[in-house]
Amino acid sequence: MLDGTNQELRRIRITLIVIAIIILFGAGSKTVTVDHDPNYWNSNLINSNMVELGDGYFGVLASDQDGVYQYMKVYYFDKEKKEVIFIDERDLSVME
Repeated sequence: MLDGTNQELRRIRITLIVIAIIILFGAGSKTVTVDHDPNYWNSNLINSNMVELGDGYFGVLASDQDGVYQYMKVYYFDKEKKEVIFIDERDLSVME
């Protein structure tokens, strides 16, 4: 006869085998399709509301519900750290 520890280890092994069989046969039947072609992208969609301000600064135009640009959020791209830092939000009606 097996003592208590060996019985528990045997139950754990059996449970792990059952879980592995369920995962092996259950997860294999799902198919994932991707409709995105990574080699094609439209640069107008990405840069349509971006404004280059120079020296690592750029602005992103934000609109209201009417689609009229109201604000510009100014960011700075730090090339050394490779991160984008939010600087300020400017109202376009005040700026000239």
